[in-house]
Amino acid sequence: MTINPPARDLVARHTRRRAFGAALAGVLTARSAWLAHALFLLAGVAVLDDYGVSINADEQRVTGRFAVDYVLNRADAWMADVDHRVYGVAFEVPLALGERLLDWFQQDSRAVYLWRHSVTHLLFLSGGLGGAALAYRLYGSRWLALCAQGLFLLYPRLYAHSFFNSKDIPFLSLFMLALLLMHRAFRRDTGAAFALCGAGIGLLVNIRILGILLFGAVLVLRTCDCVYAADRAARRHVLRTGGLFALTGALTLYATWPFLWGDPIGRLAETFAVMANFPHGDSMLFRGRYISSLEVPPVYVPVWFAITTPPYALLLGVVGLAALLRRGARVPGALLRNTPLRFQSLLLGCCVLPVLIVNLQDSTLYDGWRHMYFLAAPFCLLATGGLHALTGAARRLAGRRPELQAYGLTGAGTVAVLTAMASLHPYQHLYFNFLVDRATPERLRAQYQWDYVISTRRALEFLLARYPNGPLYINTSGPFNVKRLGSLEILPAADRQRIAFVDIGSADFHIDQSRGAPPYAPVIHTRKVYGNTLFAVTAVNLAQVDAATAAPYRATYRALAEATPVFRDRFAIYLDAHAVSWVQDPCRPEDVVPRFILHGLSADPQNPFRFRRAPMDFSFFQRGVRIGDACLAVVPLPPSLLPIHHLKVGQYRPWIRQQPLWQAHLPAPSLVQGYRAAYRLLEARPTAFRADFNAYVTASAIIFAKKPCTEEDAQSRFFLHITPVDPRTGVEHGFDNRDFWFFEHGVRFDRTCLAAVPRPVYPIQRLTAGQWLPETGQTLWQADALVPPAPRVANERRAAYARLAAGPPAASAVFDVYVTAEAIAYAKAPCTEADTSPTFILHVVPARPRDLPPGRR
Repeated sequence: MTINPPARDLVARHTRRRAFGAALAGVLTARSAWLAHALFLLAGVAVLDDYGVSINADEQRVTGRFAVDYVLNRADAWMADVDHRVYGVAFEVPLALGERLLDWFQQDSRAVYLWRHSVTHLLFLSGGLGGAALAYRLYGSRWLALCAQGLFLLYPRLYAHSFFNSKDIPFLSLFMLALLLMHRAFRRDTGAAFALCGAGIGLLVNIRILGILLFGAVLVLRTCDCVYAADRAARRHVLRTGGLFALTGALTLYATWPFLWGDPIGRLAETFAVMANFPHGDSMLFRGRYISSLEVPPVYVPVWFAITTPPYALLLGVVGLAALLRRGARVPGALLRNTPLRFQSLLLGCCVLPVLIVNLQDSTLYDGWRHMYFLAAPFCLLATGGLHALTGAARRLAGRRPELQAYGLTGAGTVAVLTAMASLHPYQHLYFNFLVDRATPERLRAQYQWDYVISTRRALEFLLARYPNGPLYINTSGPFNVKRLGSLEILPAADRQRIAFVDIGSADFHIDQSRGAPPYAPVIHTRKVYGNTLFAVTAVNLAQVDAATAAPYRATYRALAEATPVFRDRFAIYLDAHAVSWVQDPCRPEDVVPRFILHGLSADPQNPFRFRRAPMDFSFFQRGVRIGDACLAVVPLPPSLLPIHHLKVGQYRPWIRQQPLWQAHLPAPSLVQGYRAAYRLLEARPTAFRADFNAYVTASAIIFAKKPCTEEDAQSRFFLHITPVDPRTGVEHGFDNRDFWFFEHGVRFDRTCLAAVPRPVYPIQRLTAGQWLPETGQTLWQADALVPPAPRVANERRAAYARLAAGPPAASAVFDVYVTAEAIAYAKAPCTEADTSPTFILHVVPARPRDLPPGRR
């Protein structure tokens, strides 16, 4: 066929364009991983100084310093500290050595933390580069290698943690590099390759003991290779390389972990025992309820993984899992031999087996799923396999290069993740996907653990910018102690010198991250993520806000000053229909440091002698504000508690809760008149007994009363034992135990104590009551008394006694004994209290011994 010159030129130009495009694509893909690495490195440098300091940063630094001192100076502080010695130091020792070098040049904690953040992030980027290399070896495509790198590095939570988490991110990164070394060793099958693999996994086990899984996986796979070896020479080669791997791994672990030098086997066993159930009992928020970190449910890790992984990565992971299972079912023999399919199955095992192990061992987990971040390494490779399966299926179904569509969808997912990370910056560690409700304000933080205590740095920077001159006095109380967390240490030296951390009594500001009610003090700055409050900066001292902001608080204070308090001791306490208010003027700093006791009680509609209690204890930084020399705290009453019956108030040191500094029980003002009238009626009645408290028995209640009554009279526990007339009532030990605390059934008013316990429905014979101290078991007082029967019962008993007295007794002594067809009766008239105290002897001998049950013969 002859082609005319214009057509020939057109074909030539088209051929040159295709060749140029192919060459350019080859160049880009050949260097794409390194180019992406460089771009991420530049981005990391740009945002390095945007992240705060984590809660574990100082502990990790101490671990590294202890290890370096132990090696260089033989200091035994590390060995004596069980909280630090069980942690591996393969990553912390280099960081500690770097800190020493930084200290030689400049004594600046900011430089130390920036150094730690930069090294941790560099290791994370190296893990992404290793993931790209491994994906290329597994799937043979440089584009897929680039996708694997992107899946790993664009994991929002991992990216943020890669700066401030020097505990979990190094393990994740080395886990990916260890997988690469494993694949290289089994592919090359040389002693040097397996020795290098052993060294890498030894370092991995050093960082976290769970790395032993990869160590065991290599030995298991090498055992399979030994079983399927072609001849004796091949078997010897497998045994030699496997032994070299085990020896190198063990020596590397031993050489890099000084803790093992004295007793490697025993101390490694100790580490296993401690880390399997780490003694860290904490309360965590998970799916809307608080759970213990010592008892996490089996779905804890899967749920956290599912809701914090980018959606497109989850989709690709599901496709990769399905493709892997399909291939494994078609060629099951390849799962045991040294094939790419076997290694991909190993990736699946690395995702599933650790979750099963932590569930079977009931391991301690907390702070989300950060202990299991290493699962992201094999998962990203499985997700890359899912993309490989999609492109292969598209190529088979549609022919010419339809895989571009799959790459396009992946690119769209990547753009979406990049957009989310940019909008969240620098709080990518709070990323959640569409599987949770991100639209309802304040819902997400009420469902799951929220901040990793990183945001306190931004709160400090806001205060420094808002108040550019003079010192800043910030409260250190509460669960998020910004001084202890080290957020201050990464700020410039000039800013650090302006910040002073003090107790709440002297503080001007407080940084609030609680999930409870909004703070009472004016909020001058807040930060929200997904519509959920991350932190709020409050002005505890009204002198730090403008007049318009302070006006409502001053008006509340003036209104209370004109009202009558329900109680006045260290604080004047006011009670209205909606809130309890506390006022102290003048207010000393030490007055508001202790925690405040506030228990509201309302009468139970079903039982007027029982109360429903609502603990509302609070700290001053939560519900208080300082107005000049005065302190004001306002606590709203929950609607379910209204109308209020009475209050228990006081203060205690948080670490000595059982020893209150002061406390009191306060009735609602509307009830005081009713209590006064009830007490006047009681005084006209005869008492069941008189002791420290007088006891009264009415038709509906057993009442204890005392006047004058002190606060100490109401602090100890009451015991109340009720003996029924009929022993067949079903009570244990022959009496009904109705022990109670005063605040459960009692109230104080006008120096009077009054406690009412519902009277049981069965007839009562005797009451035994008193008070005792639970701490020592000391009985303060005790009294008992016979309870007069009801009039109807008394008349029936008089008639029964008259019938008995009309006939001769069967025996006569101190008591006359009568035998009737129904009972054996003892009777005496007149009878004193002393006559009823001894135990009665009654032995009945039957005419025929066999009539008795065997156990009583």
